Amino acid sequence: MKNYVLLALLILVTSCSSQEKIIKESAIVASYETWVAGVRGGGSGINFYVDLTTELSEEIQLKKVIFRGYEVSFEKQDNLHFQAMIKTSGNQQKFDGDDSQIITSPKNALTLAENEAILIFLKGGKEIRQTIKEVKEKPMLLYPSAKPKN
Repeated sequence: MKNYVLLALLILVTSCSSQEKIIKESAIVASYETWVAGVRGGGSGINFYVDLTTELSEEIQLKKVIFRGYEVSFEKQDNLHFQAMIKTSGNQQKFDGDDSQIITSPKNALTLAENEAILIFLKGGKEIRQTIKEVKEKPMLLYPSAKPKN
């Protein structure tokens, strides 16, 4: 009986420790900056950045991020730098009271802490999620307003 209990405990411990991580969290620097356009209706959003210290292997792709309720695909800048552009609902209205022009990024039902994100990788056709606990905030981008038309 003791052997069965030990075997079950061993299986439980090894299965918990074998959760697949694509890349060490120390090899990932995740940051974001919010932005607001300087003109009414120009939009607002969050630019989310991932900087890696080593390249991903060829069978692994960084596909999406889930951050603050939004789920957005990454654009690959180069082999070490990725960016996701999230459109938020602020400063989206084109005319007073007109809600038909609001365009935002798709939402995800996951609830995370304010500085947490989930990176979604694709490896061998299988989706693997990895949580990032410390996403750094960069200063907000405030775009200047447009020059007045004469």
